Formats: sequence, structure tokens, C-alpha cells
Amino acid sequence: MNHVIEPCPVRTRKPRGQGASRRGEILDAAKRLFIEEGFAHATMRRIAAEVGVSPTAIYLHFADKDAILKAIAEDFFSELLVILRSTQHSTEPPLVRLRAGLRAYVSFGLERADEYRLTFNGPKDRDMSLATSCDEVDIANMSFDVLVSAVTGLIDAGIFRPADPVLVGESLWTCMHGVTSAAIDLQQRLQRDLWTLVDFSIDTLLNGLSCKA
Repeated sequence: MNHVIEPCPVRTRKPRGQGASRRGEILDAAKRLFIEEGFAHATMRRIAAEVGVSPTAIYLHFADKDAILKAIAEDFFSELLVILRSTQHSTEPPLVRLRAGLRAYVSFGLERADEYRLTFNGPKDRDMSLATSCDEVDIANMSFDVLVSAVTGLIDAGIFRPADPVLVGESLWTCMHGVTSAAIDLQQRLQRDLWTLVDFSIDTLLNGLSCKA
């Protein structure tokens, strides 16, 4: 009886993909590794292996891990900017639009919790003498400008009392950032429904800014 000897399977790397597709694969792999294994342990070689490309190939897209982290933040803020702008282009009254933008910010942060942590806080084991990924991304300022523009309109309309729009914007953002961060990492400790907390926080902030306060 003749025995057919089957050839051993040959391990091959993934075929060279489209640039945008491969970039997305690298970012997805890096996000997983940054969160699960830590920034220090997620070497470029380790990320390349996760994607299934050679270490050399990954450098065609990113110079180093910090460049990958910046790209994660850029993608995060690009999507956030689209969502925030969409809340301000409705026919609703300006105060309703601002409220919608603040709620959308929290919702987006919850949906993209890993990117939110990496973008605003940086990986826990990253050298924090470096700027955080949020500080390095110009489009982050564009997202903040949407908030400042909405606040400016409310002040000009006499709905909010006179104040520095940037200061008001930073106050609103830091409060929403705190709520979002707590919702991501400490939600099990909250004694009330999350969105009840979100809406109560927004009401408290907006009522305090109102000319009727």
C-alpha cells in the first residue's frame, strides 16, 4: 500500500494589504497590546507579530510606538469631532444643542473606552515626562473649539451670564471628563443610574451658568 506524504504546511505572513487597511490593523493590534500588556511591553516587533507582518513592514507606517499612540488619538478625535459638530447643526435651540453635545461626548467616551483612556490618560506605564497623546494632537483643539463656540453663542444671546468662553468651556469639559472617566472605570461604585448622573451633572452646570441663576 502506498502512503502519500503530505507536505508540511508553510507558515506565511499576511499578504501585503491596502495602506489604509494595514494601518487600521496595526492600530487595532497596538490598542489591544497597550491595554492588555502595557506600553513598555508592546514593542514594535510584538505589534508586528500580532498583525502578521515583518518588523520592517510596520516601520513603513509608523516610526515608533509614540507615533502609533498619536495616530490612535488622531483617529479618536476625528470621529469625536464629527459627532460633536453633528449635534450643533440641528434646528434645536442653542441650549438644547449644547446639552446634546455634552451627552454625546460622554456616550462616545463610553463606546470607545480603551481609546479614551489611552488618549487622555496615556498608558499607565508610559514615560509621563513625554506629552500625553492628547497634547500632541491638533484636532483635539478643534473638538474643544466646538464647545467654546457653543458657549460663546449662549453668552452673546444673553442665555449664559458674561464670562470667559474658554474658561467656561474648560469647566464644562473637565466636569464631563470626570463623569466619563468615572463611568468607564468606577461605574460599579455609582449608587445611581449612570445617565441620571450625567443629566443631573449637565443640569447643574448649565443652571449655574444661566443668567437666571
